[in-house]
Amino acid sequence: MVELKKGRVSDSVVGQVQRYMGFVKEELAEEGQIVKGVIIGLEDDLRIRRALAVTSNIEFYRYQVNFRLFKGDFKITNTKRIQVIQ
Repeated sequence: MVELKKGRVSDSVVGQVQRYMGFVKEELAEEGQIVKGVIIGLEDDLRIRRALAVTSNIEFYRYQVNFRLFKGDFKITNTKRIQVIQ
């Protein structure tokens, strides 16, 4: 079960993921299957680290976003078409 959060992740997400995992285990997983959880967020804090410290089947990953913007080189060949020069 993967939960992707925008920005900082609260410790309440651990309970949310546990509820989802419980549903998957009871309703979707086959007998004997192990259900694991992953929380992905931009930042963590002490509260979620403490909550995850006593939960062995949920992992936390931080994401990083890099955004680059480049100006395109365009040549107008006529009023109806734009050709991209690479």
